[in-house]
Amino acid sequence: MPSILDLLTIDQRDDSHFVTRVVDTTHPGLYGGQVAAQSLLAACRTVEDGQVPHSLHAYFLRAGRSTIPIELEVFRDRDGRSYAARRIVATQSDEVIFSMAASFHTPESGADVQAVTMPEVLPPIEGRSEAVPRGTGDIVLLDAQPTEGHDMPFRTWTRTTTPLPDDPHIHACVLTYVSDFFTGLVQFEEFPKNPRVASLDHAMWFYRAVDMNRWHLMDWQAQSMAHGRGHYTGHIYDEQGHLVAGIGQEMVVRAARP
Repeated sequence: MPSILDLLTIDQRDDSHFVTRVVDTTHPGLYGGQVAAQSLLAACRTVEDGQVPHSLHAYFLRAGRSTIPIELEVFRDRDGRSYAARRIVATQSDEVIFSMAASFHTPESGADVQAVTMPEVLPPIEGRSEAVPRGTGDIVLLDAQPTEGHDMPFRTWTRTTTPLPDDPHIHACVLTYVSDFFTGLVQFEEFPKNPRVASLDHAMWFYRAVDMNRWHLMDWQAQSMAHGRGHYTGHIYDEQGHLVAGIGQEMVVRAARP
């Protein structure tokens, strides 16, 4: 199984075109967090040193395949003194499977406050639950608040076991990779058993520096489920309770076929 750094190794063909390197013939379906992380990385490769992502907005347009590389094209919408804007289009077999808009910022000094507080949960080791997937490659996922009646967690601790380089772009991309795991919609009693789900759109805001070599708590909150779609939001904290990122996602939610 490739490491997260393997997945975040992309080849640059020219100033605007990239291609992913790792393929997986054992799992044909493409994990959405992977193409999101790889697309963000391609955009990172086109901005000035010192500029880091502060937000992204993405759409999952077609089911991707892990068995073939992904072509990534980056459009430079704006390069300002403080901010840069990029659009990324991911294709396979000449079909667009994913698109993203990402914005980058040179960090500034100023007020540093947050309005939300990290919930009280079991610490990473005590919160371990064998009933929950705990690893994908070198990504560790631990249920932070085992809850009766839920098939998957909506609060998880996560980190990578592979030492990551001191590169804020890489850490932001790893956080993007894990941000598509699980869903807050399981908090609804009406969430179907064995559902057919797929990510529709995904947004992230990067508030503070993140170190994915250390534990981070992902806390999802259900917002709405109607018309075959569900929307949830989330907060991501470091172990000290600093709010490092926020997310929002909408998903297709359908009951399993008889």
